[in-house]
Amino acid sequence: MLQNMTAALNAVLPSFVIIAVGMLVRRKGLVGETALNQFNSVAFRVFLATQLFKNVYDSSVEESFDAGLAVFMLAAVLLVTLLTALAVNRLEPLRERRGVVIQGIFRSNFVLLSLPLMQSLFGDAGSGMVSLMIALVVPLFNVLAVVVLETYAGREKTDPKKILRGIVKNPLIDATMLSLLVKLSGLDLYRVSAIKSVLSSVAGAATPLCLFILGASFSLGGLKGAARSLWITVAGRLVAVPVVTIAAAALLGFRGPALGVIMVCFGAPTAVSSYNMAREIGGDADLAAGIVVVTTALSCLTLFCWIVLLKTLGLF
Repeated sequence: MLQNMTAALNAVLPSFVIIAVGMLVRRKGLVGETALNQFNSVAFRVFLATQLFKNVYDSSVEESFDAGLAVFMLAAVLLVTLLTALAVNRLEPLRERRGVVIQGIFRSNFVLLSLPLMQSLFGDAGSGMVSLMIALVVPLFNVLAVVVLETYAGREKTDPKKILRGIVKNPLIDATMLSLLVKLSGLDLYRVSAIKSVLSSVAGAATPLCLFILGASFSLGGLKGAARSLWITVAGRLVAVPVVTIAAAALLGFRGPALGVIMVCFGAPTAVSSYNMAREIGGDADLAAGIVVVTTALSCLTLFCWIVLLKTLGLF
């Protein structure tokens, strides 16, 4: 049990340390709002895009591919997003918060937590499987996030053309498509060691940079009047979504590493990049920051509970 708690803590605690550094830097006045806006744009358009390009490029269809798991993951993400949107339209009265709440519930921090947790729980058998699922699920997260945020970006009427333009021009989606084209072409980028080194360095800096920006931007004052929206999102992200998806997966016969992938994807906290995207596209950025911070804090406990429960039931 201690090992499970340690695995969950080790996966989440580094994020908190970097967020705290960002908070401290802002408190000391070392960075201002203008600089944060510029940092966010660079993180979103360069670092996160490079990270996604590398994740997709590094994925291997031949390694640990599970067609049933892939279908379940993609279908579950779509269903969770649809049901969440229907519920949030009834529960959240403010239009500018709806997109942020919907994204906060369906979009998990799959990239950041999946590899360390799966490696801890299942070793190499889990790492290969989760890498491919990242390449399938994360691009879908990004497309759905653009659609949701553009839909509620301060307009009373949805403009399908603007949503489509948002998808086409989104750097994360463009990076995914470019990476797929490179893979399909058979081009081996890693034959040039310098390219591999640059991609690894830039991609590796993406998450720490986003966490730093999040910490520097976070303000409890910005959450005034948003407590209800915040806790609806936290309950949806950490309780409702994992309960439904993990129970459905177990009933369908998923076990071991496959069930572990599902647990991490749907039980993880809200994606760090959801804040960057909300700030870039439109939405309540303060609420988006609060959602990431609170779900990240509480996920250490909830993930530990899921690990213990599934091990006790003999499903891992």
